[in-house]
Amino acid sequence: MREMSDLQKSEIHLWFADLNGLDRYVRSNVFVKWLHAAEKNRYNRYLSQSQREHFLFGRGLLKAILSRYAGCDPTDVQFDIDTRGKPFLSSNNPICLSFNLSHSGKRFVVAVAKNHDLGVDLENINRERAVLKIAQRYFSSSEIRGLKNLPKTLQIERFYELWTLKESVVKACGYGLSGRLSKIEFSFPASHKLKMHSAPGNGNLTHWQSWQIKESENYMLALSAKSSDIKINNIKSYDFISLSEAILKETMIVRSS
Repeated sequence: MREMSDLQKSEIHLWFADLNGLDRYVRSNVFVKWLHAAEKNRYNRYLSQSQREHFLFGRGLLKAILSRYAGCDPTDVQFDIDTRGKPFLSSNNPICLSFNLSHSGKRFVVAVAKNHDLGVDLENINRERAVLKIAQRYFSSSEIRGLKNLPKTLQIERFYELWTLKESVVKACGYGLSGRLSKIEFSFPASHKLKMHSAPGNGNLTHWQSWQIKESENYMLALSAKSSDIKINNIKSYDFISLSEAILKETMIVRSS
């Protein structure tokens, strides 16, 4: 696989993959061989086949993608966990990469950048949820008012717009969901713009950037990055087809901060 040496500090790369789109032999045999001892133990602890399948595919996908940037074999990609519980490349992989993974059903996305706190969230918007009840727990008072003021036909879409944005920030910070989502507030001042009004911690909001990206009719995707020294000005998207093939595709940004 070609080393992805063209990743610039001002870029984020998004990698999309479908669990059913990758050869079953690769998923069930090759990816297993890439797991290290602790990963194998975790894989074997999952009780359901679905959990095992999703963990293996996500971990294999990360190793396949990150090894492209590091110029190493996927078996050499190892992860450590920071004090927030967020995985990062171990010292055996000295390249300075940040990454985040999200999946909804069988659709996966991996975000990769250099030296940024990075979070991505993908949600299937056809999944039924009691959106107003959930919003009461996790949204700010102004977000709840705005959601209630919309026609019911638009409430689900707005719910997922806010949910994915908030969760992308939480994942960039490395926090758990509990007690955090309500501390993050977004609004949509124009059709192509979004604005963050508050975020967890004491970070300067000007250090944050967020995007809503169109993935398909059935999915909502949000991406957030925090950096004090450089702005992201380019997002590249790839379809992960196989271990040897990836296709560059258009990144359709709906809104950005």
